[in-house]
Amino acid sequence: MAWWPKGWRKAPAAAIETADVPFSSEFRRLLLEIVRRTPRSKEAVDRSGPAQRRTASRSGTFAGHRRYGGGDDVRDVDWHVYARTRELFAKVVEDEERRTLTLLVDTSASNDAGSPPRRLATLRFAAIEGALALSRLDALHLVSGNGRAVTLRGAAALDSLLDNLQNAPSAHTPLLMAQRPLEAGFAGRILWISDFVPPDAVAAALALLRRHGRRCVGLLPELPEDRVPDVLGVIALRDPETGARQLVRVDRTLQQAMREELAALRRAQDAVFAAVGCTLVRVPAPARGDLSLAAWSRPFAARRHAGGGKL
Repeated sequence: MAWWPKGWRKAPAAAIETADVPFSSEFRRLLLEIVRRTPRSKEAVDRSGPAQRRTASRSGTFAGHRRYGGGDDVRDVDWHVYARTRELFAKVVEDEERRTLTLLVDTSASNDAGSPPRRLATLRFAAIEGALALSRLDALHLVSGNGRAVTLRGAAALDSLLDNLQNAPSAHTPLLMAQRPLEAGFAGRILWISDFVPPDAVAAALALLRRHGRRCVGLLPELPEDRVPDVLGVIALRDPETGARQLVRVDRTLQQAMREELAALRRAQDAVFAAVGCTLVRVPAPARGDLSLAAWSRPFAARRHAGGGKL
């Protein structure tokens, strides 16, 4: 976590704020390259629970149709329907496997902390995870910070994914986010991207998922100042919600107190995930302007190492 109070951040220059566009053309090119290079994995299949999945396939019990989209196999097209409607639809069948991802994304003001702001990494990591799900799984359920949900399917829905992420309301209500996949019956994996502050609020949400037999992997984009607040002298803080500013003088004593507070926060975050048998993965947020493949592929290597699986 950034060491300053929730919702506050060091005041950056206006030019830097303008440059922090989450889904620039350069990032979109990187996103497509990550999807192209990332291998498929059978680990994405979730066989737990009695629910069935519905997917385009050439075997199984027929369950209906869905519109044919990018990423679908042409062999799944129902040509009889096309002859009647002149529109492409894929056959949908049921089987025992569920290949979906529910992506919970924290879009609250606390993600404006840091330099570059944590929000930049949060949205970009969410875009990468979502894009991989769209290209490899049967459905992506995107849940934003206030519990709003949208279901997307197929690689053709990538622009919709980015639009929904960029326009998500500034909110993070953990209990509503956890309730949403339960109420809607979303199957498959749950991945939660957040700063997980305050930990107590997250604990109640994780406990709810556990009571319903669901597990979730937490992904925390980590900033350099989350571990070592290397600041001395007078710094400016700004509340992104109100615009209020405050000057704070930082000496060695206050700096050490910040380190101790950050360490306590990390322990509390780890504890709430461990208490329910879930995994919390911290991934370094790439530096401002770094759009290298190596930097933005880190979350997947980190999740595999921590047992979080891959798409």
